[in-house]
Amino acid sequence: MAQNHDYIPYRDPDLLAFAKNLYAYALANAARWSAPSPQAALEALIAAFETALTAYQSPNHGKIDTFNKNEAKKALVSGLRTYIQGFIMRNPNVTNGDKENMNLPIRDSEPSPHPVPDITPLTEAAPSGSRKHTVTAINPATGTKQKPPLVRGVAFARRVRDADAPPSRADDMPSDFQSGAARDFQYTEADLGRVVDYATAYENEGAQRGPWSNVVSVIIA
Repeated sequence: MAQNHDYIPYRDPDLLAFAKNLYAYALANAARWSAPSPQAALEALIAAFETALTAYQSPNHGKIDTFNKNEAKKALVSGLRTYIQGFIMRNPNVTNGDKENMNLPIRDSEPSPHPVPDITPLTEAAPSGSRKHTVTAINPATGTKQKPPLVRGVAFARRVRDADAPPSRADDMPSDFQSGAARDFQYTEADLGRVVDYATAYENEGAQRGPWSNVVSVIIA
């Protein structure tokens, strides 16, 4: 069944039944929850939608009946969402059993931990214009720049050095983060002939970084 806002039924009869059930249950339990009664927030909206739906379901309904039903539906959905999000879903006094009785989703009170990425990207870096390099983190599982599951983005490490200086280690290079897996770096004429070392690593939603890739060196030309 199609859903609106994840948990509110979209079909008209289902929406009315959902709203009436939630209203009756909340009316009986609001005091226990230390929440406002749903009467002021929902009673009139449910009655208006039921009246408009009855007129719309008449064999002789017209365009105005369709319009009135749709407007009453929008108002009811908005009112339901405001009351549910404001006084039920984040209310510590509302139990999982209460939510089940109102056909509401039960969500984890603690966010699921995000594993630290254990995939090492392959770094590709190449000239892509005058004094410009394009650096890409390649997913070794797919051979593309598509990020692995649960990876929010890529840390790009780089260091500009003289051509005769020793190559950099990824752990010693300054880095910053972006959500995309490819990035352009532009340099100035003063950098011509110098070398840039690049490396990449995946990061999860908790900003925890996985292993650094190989270091790739490119001359600024």
